[in-house]
Amino acid sequence: MKLSDDIKLIGIRVLAIMYITVLYVIFGVYITYLLDEYGYHDIFVNSENDNSDSIFVLIFELSIMFGILAVIAFIGRNLIQLIPFPFDGIFGFDYESVREVTSGAILFIIMVNFSAMIQTKITNLQDKLNIIKKRKYNHIVYKAN
Repeated sequence: MKLSDDIKLIGIRVLAIMYITVLYVIFGVYITYLLDEYGYHDIFVNSENDNSDSIFVLIFELSIMFGILAVIAFIGRNLIQLIPFPFDGIFGFDYESVREVTSGAILFIIMVNFSAMIQTKITNLQDKLNIIKKRKYNHIVYKAN
């Protein structure tokens, strides 16, 4: 292969990564919106009053949410793979050889980051863990005096 062919293949590969990322963002934001508005409220009874949840309840709910998103990312990745890439086959480029096409990790990360309910639960969990850490630290300081 000539250098110009390599540059063309790199350009097509970059376009493929951008293409798949745009598809993942569109799918991920849309699905996350639907889950935040309709899905999670039906699953979690106490979704409006997260401050009363214990640490274990928050961890359990986040685990279920992450599990749901992982399954949706798997299904979404398989659906998005069915959408053809316009430049597949040009200069011998194989769209399926791009790892981002066969990995749902980008989609999962997008859905986690765009989910307002997951972000709220993570913040509440961090607040509760910080309170425990402060109590433990204060206990050590008072015990030393």
